[in-house]
Amino acid sequence: MKKLIWPWGIGLFILFFTVTAPSNAADVVHNTVGVLGGVANGLSDFVSEATA
Repeated sequence: MKKLIWPWGIGLFILFFTVTAPSNAADVVHNTVGVLGGVANGLSDFVSEATA
């Protein structure tokens, strides 16, 4: 049952969310990319300072 729910259930939820609320889905993607970019910048700064 877990093998059925995990890929299909999550995928269908994402598809439903994207179709019914595209602006909200775009906001989620935009915020996620922004957070990941901030983490990447922090790691880059850390590595630059550690190797200097």
